[in-house]
Amino acid sequence: MEYHNILSKQIKKFIPDHDLNDEALQKFLESVSNSYNSFEKSKKLSEHAFTVSEREYQEVNSFLLKENEIKHKSISEIKKAISALTPDAVADVHQSDDDLITIIKFLQLQIEKAKELEAQLIESKDVAEKAAMTKAQFLSTMSHEIRTPMNAVIGFTHLLQQLNPREDQMEYIKMLKFSAENLLVLINDILDFSKIEAGRIEFEEADFNLKELISNIRLALLQKASEKDIQIKLFIDEDLPTAIKGDPVRLGQILTNLISNAVKFTKAGKVTITASLTSKTDSITTIDFEVTDTGIGIEPEKIDHIFESFTQASSATTRKFGGTGLGLTITRRLLELMGSQIKVRSEFGRGSTFYFSLDMKNSEKNFADHKNNEYNVETKSLKGVKLLIAEDNQINVILAKQYMRLWDIECDVAENGEIALMLVQNSDYDMVLMDLQMPEMDGYQTTTAIRNLPDEKYKKLPIVALTASAMLDIKDQAFIVGMNDYISKPFNPDELYRKIAQYTRGAEV
Repeated sequence: MEYHNILSKQIKKFIPDHDLNDEALQKFLESVSNSYNSFEKSKKLSEHAFTVSEREYQEVNSFLLKENEIKHKSISEIKKAISALTPDAVADVHQSDDDLITIIKFLQLQIEKAKELEAQLIESKDVAEKAAMTKAQFLSTMSHEIRTPMNAVIGFTHLLQQLNPREDQMEYIKMLKFSAENLLVLINDILDFSKIEAGRIEFEEADFNLKELISNIRLALLQKASEKDIQIKLFIDEDLPTAIKGDPVRLGQILTNLISNAVKFTKAGKVTITASLTSKTDSITTIDFEVTDTGIGIEPEKIDHIFESFTQASSATTRKFGGTGLGLTITRRLLELMGSQIKVRSEFGRGSTFYFSLDMKNSEKNFADHKNNEYNVETKSLKGVKLLIAEDNQINVILAKQYMRLWDIECDVAENGEIALMLVQNSDYDMVLMDLQMPEMDGYQTTTAIRNLPDEKYKKLPIVALTASAMLDIKDQAFIVGMNDYISKPFNPDELYRKIAQYTRGAEV
């Protein structure tokens, strides 16, 4: 485009040729050139005014004044806009009221800076994404490496309890079990905290029996309370529906955190769990939960800090009672993600009450209420069941075999995925327990290969992931490749028994 001759000279003098390819700059220069042309036209009209009548002269002069006023106003508005965007550049832009080239050069410089910043942001984003992937992989690996030996420690401890040990041996076994479970709590807290911080928490929407869930949690913690001669009282509103929709695992985690904390910080007295119906509509049920203890309580000035990461009421609390200081942080974050808030009232030295409300979807199912027995490793025979254990860790193999022997289950072992694939084709198994991290072929590859076998029976063969990794995407991937279910190590023997019975006998036990 041809610009006004004055502008063209200034462009040649101040703006490099390669910068003229910028579309935004071209439009701006075109606008400035039009302004110059308009001004030139006005000037010619002014010269003509000397030969016209006084009335015409006044009209032309008024027009010129308006044009000039518009020009100065436009420049002023541009300067204001630049000042608002980059306050540091005010002095550079305001040094000349009519020098449009100064403004053009400034804008060109800002465009170059913006492009440089964009390139830096893209590079930073790539670095951050790689770091996040590395962190996720590290957590997954560490989860597997730490949980694998923990699985053996806790599993063999359960088995030792079934062998009728002497009274003094039972005391040592209980101490071993208690220490192992405490260590597992610390591991789970750190992994859950990392997943929440990374925004990797997802919530399930399943039908479940709320009354049964709370009762099971109480029973699971009853032994620890009994050891301290503490009662755990449970009050469930009779008006609560039998079934609701939500994430039973995460709700269970929240309640377990609060109740285990109450037991931990209570020397004498009781812990009271309350679940009551607040309101119910056609689609939503609102439930109030409370966990009250008669424990050490919280000093008023410390209440606002107990939900902070790695924080407890005092360093003495950490030394005396242990823990990571993450339980309440995780509880608070989970409830916030579920649209709720955790609240607390406490009297120092006399106890605390943690409470929250949850809106949960109504369920069309109707679970029959039944009483639960206290925890015991299931010993009912599953004779006739034959399964394959795909596992490369020999200690875990020995542990799994002990339980299979206890339940009269025939089993074969494959130390890697290739052997597992071969054995599946050569034997008729009722189920496969598949570790995810194995040499040669991992659990994902092996499951995919089994599902791709031509015979239809391999598409129906139950495959349950049995792994020490606790990362959410690991679980998702297990289902994507065709696994039927997921059991995390260290596994609960009752849960393992129920899964085997469910997939081999078609019965929930």
